[in-house]
Amino acid sequence: MVSIRGRLLMLAVGAVVPLSLVALAALWGVWGARQQQLNEAMKQQAELAAVVFERWLDTQRQPLLTVAALAGGQAPDDASLRNYLRFVTSLRPHWIDIRIVNARGGSVFSHPADAEGFPPGLAEKLLAEIHRGAVETDWTRGEGQYVLAMAVPVAAGGAVIARVDGKALQELFRDLQLPDRALITLLDSRRRIIYRSQSPEVFLGTGVNGSALLTALGDHRTAVTVVKKPLDDIERVYGVARVGATDYIMTVGVPSATLYGPARRQLARLAGFGLLALLCAVTAALHISRGIARPLDRLSLAARAFGEGNLAARAPIEGPPRLAQLGATFNAMAEHIEEREKRLNELDRLKSEFVSNASHELRTPLTTIKALTRLLLRGGLDETKQREYLETIAVECDRQIDLVLNLLDLSRIEAGAFELSLGRVDTAELLLSCLKSQSRAAEFRGHQLVIEQTAGLPAIRADQKALRRVISNLIENAIKYTPDDGHITLAARRGGDEVEISVTDNGRGIPPQDIPILFDKFHRGRPAPVAAGGALAAALPELEEVPRIGLGLYLARNVIEQMGGRISVESEVGCGSTFTLHLPVWDEREGQQSTREEG
Repeated sequence: MVSIRGRLLMLAVGAVVPLSLVALAALWGVWGARQQQLNEAMKQQAELAAVVFERWLDTQRQPLLTVAALAGGQAPDDASLRNYLRFVTSLRPHWIDIRIVNARGGSVFSHPADAEGFPPGLAEKLLAEIHRGAVETDWTRGEGQYVLAMAVPVAAGGAVIARVDGKALQELFRDLQLPDRALITLLDSRRRIIYRSQSPEVFLGTGVNGSALLTALGDHRTAVTVVKKPLDDIERVYGVARVGATDYIMTVGVPSATLYGPARRQLARLAGFGLLALLCAVTAALHISRGIARPLDRLSLAARAFGEGNLAARAPIEGPPRLAQLGATFNAMAEHIEEREKRLNELDRLKSEFVSNASHELRTPLTTIKALTRLLLRGGLDETKQREYLETIAVECDRQIDLVLNLLDLSRIEAGAFELSLGRVDTAELLLSCLKSQSRAAEFRGHQLVIEQTAGLPAIRADQKALRRVISNLIENAIKYTPDDGHITLAARRGGDEVEISVTDNGRGIPPQDIPILFDKFHRGRPAPVAAGGALAAALPELEEVPRIGLGLYLARNVIEQMGGRISVESEVGCGSTFTLHLPVWDEREGQQSTREEG
């Protein structure tokens, strides 16, 4: 006979075992659901990394679109196009070269001029894929070195192609925060590794055709799979995603032990507790299930909203440590992309305004020159008219030259290559020269342009040509922004070891809130408020239409500071403005030392 103890034991076993099996089956279902959610999160991680790369490609293509627009219209002068390309490349140190090719792939224009030739077939392949985000990887530089070549179409045929050093990708993904031992890999169209977050110098250029990752992706946009790769012998859960319209593929891999480990350990503990106490096991399973599923659902919803364009979407940081870390990583990536998007939008706005205003500045003198030239070619004009037209053409040419020189100075300053030739400059002679150069423009507006200077002004230490351009620019601004029949004073006096050269007008003045940012690049200011009635109010429409690109004062400040001086401004709305240059007095001992060295 079975004892009572045995029967109780059998009853306990008979009751606990089936319920434990049910509990284990339920836990297994919870594990499957959690694993699926984690896999979906990995897909989202891969898609986010692909978006980062795609946004980066867009930033590289933006200047190419501008060059394509210039090349597709009326052919620009080579010097102006090269100056623009020099300016663009100075802001992008990873760019190797940029060129314009015709419809057959032949080079029409390149910068730098001595750029090495394209590898055979590269231009033709980019042209063939030009309408679906053309980007190719060039490996002809040698093992482990590659170049990203991207192209945009030119309306008249052909394309603008830029080649970017692959090292730029190291900086692109540097700030992305991922779980411990996570791995980001980028494959080009030939399925070779062009970026790997761990040991990149070893694996760059390695082909992975036929790998399990590509098999899992197939023809889909995204996929997830578990692979133990022979490259580092670590089993990872990989999210795989295609990069936009390109044929590149982005993978994000997290070690399965990192991603699945907490869930597996919790499952084992819950199973053990279920054998000892079914009620505790079921309660714990429900609690864990809710604690895992809800954060993952929220993370998935946040990732889906972000992928649909809501850049403000963020994931809650809650749940187990690994899930909280995954949410924090998602938020960091989202903030990085949102900030980059804001910067791109601001740069695009500044670029559009700059191109528009620069085009206006170039078009207006050219229109005047063209019209007057045609009148001169027709003949029949008396000598006075001919001289008047030729003088106007000369003034407009000088205006264009000044704009081009400003753009050249900007590119040199941005590249750190702006140099001055400092020497002895006669102050009185310099002021008289500036007065003569601007007197005709002042007379045209009815302004009274005068010089006020103290006797015995010392010479100054400066670059005469550069300083003359700065003073002339200040006088020209005063002429532009002062209503007709105004008064402009060019003054100079000594103040200690400095000579102060000032330009004063009785124009509309500058709003106080614009003074601190007046010398910033591309700053064009806002119209100062003018009371109704009076000369300033009558001249308001004319002043509003003055074209500006916001470089004159920025360049003036840089030039004066490189001469060892400074520039200041005082202004009162409705009363006028005074710009003052503070420049060092010429030291005669310095001149004598230079003479001895030359001797």
